[in-house]
Amino acid sequence: MSAGVLSKITVIDMTEGVAGPYAACLLGDMGANVIKIERAEGDWSRTAGKHIVGNVGSTQFVALNRNKRDIGLDVGTADGLRIVERMVSQSAVLLSNFRAGVMTKLGLGYARCRELRPDIVYCTISGFGQEGAYAQFPASDTVMQAMSGVMNLIGEAEGPPMRTAFPLVDITAANHAVQAILAALYGQLSGQGGKQIDISLIAAAMALMNIAFTDYLAAGRLPQRHGNQNPAHAPAGAYEVADGRYITIAILRESHWKKLCAALNMPALENDSRFCTNALRIENRVQLEEILIPLFKSKPGKWWTATLRAADIISGPVNSFADVIADADLAACLPLIETHLQGMPRMMGNPIRMDGAYATASRPAPARGQHTREVLAELGYALPEVDNFLRTGVAFAAD
Repeated sequence: MSAGVLSKITVIDMTEGVAGPYAACLLGDMGANVIKIERAEGDWSRTAGKHIVGNVGSTQFVALNRNKRDIGLDVGTADGLRIVERMVSQSAVLLSNFRAGVMTKLGLGYARCRELRPDIVYCTISGFGQEGAYAQFPASDTVMQAMSGVMNLIGEAEGPPMRTAFPLVDITAANHAVQAILAALYGQLSGQGGKQIDISLIAAAMALMNIAFTDYLAAGRLPQRHGNQNPAHAPAGAYEVADGRYITIAILRESHWKKLCAALNMPALENDSRFCTNALRIENRVQLEEILIPLFKSKPGKWWTATLRAADIISGPVNSFADVIADADLAACLPLIETHLQGMPRMMGNPIRMDGAYATASRPAPARGQHTREVLAELGYALPEVDNFLRTGVAFAAD
């Protein structure tokens, strides 16, 4: 990615966990000067999971906090608040993910920040937004998957609801936050000034299911769990093969169906009256599966992958991370970047490729308070003032 696309933009990152830190991370990938404000207890994400990287924290924290500097502050003190106010006056974006009302209680509500910086882009990420009966409830990715209905759509038809094994809603909300921030910054070019942005996890989760929810609103039809099958197409799903692994296929057009029948060497199947249209294949999915399931189990995955790709059929193996890395051609499609951290050489980077290159981690994820002295000096505080902040607990710095 072209270096420094957002190099003139300073972002204050007052977030913890997943959604907020990842949004700030993506802005940092684009060249923004991201300063993470961290309290003495630290971002709880530093201790998430089992694997800790050096003096930085968990792999989750490392994944979400590259390309940032870290200043340790007690924002609840008068001096700590004044430091943040000075930061706001010199910054383009303020990003937070507290519950509704917390920023105002800290003295950093939107109205106050506009006084400090009239064109501030003020973005909050919360569970349920800033208003209404739900605004004060705590939230997490798992709870959002449940309450939005995401979990109700995942799993086998007769099985229990299931959650995705990764923070789907948090990551989605982060991407929406970045879209909104970039739109607000672009709007400033035409004199639109600052913007107050609020991204709620519940709205981000529902937006993920836009198609299914629109169908419900139009027809009153509740979507059902379909396991590994695509409810809108048939055949389209995962099938076990001879070596115990799985492959996937997706038949989206009638021309795809003809190609599949030819690849399977089953011309009679193409014109079978039960399967000659997608609607009929969905209606008669059980009978179609009775034919396809034993057929796919008759040969190993590599044979099927080669055969289906040769026939130009949308298909692929069901991979683990180890399989992805072992496939050199597939791994070459990914933004695998250097972490600059001992014991963890590579990480997954930003998927945006610009001018032929992905963004790099010019800064590894920081230790708590790693850049406190540096940032305070840039804000114009003299060395004796900085030492006083550190001595009184207004600020803290990494050893």
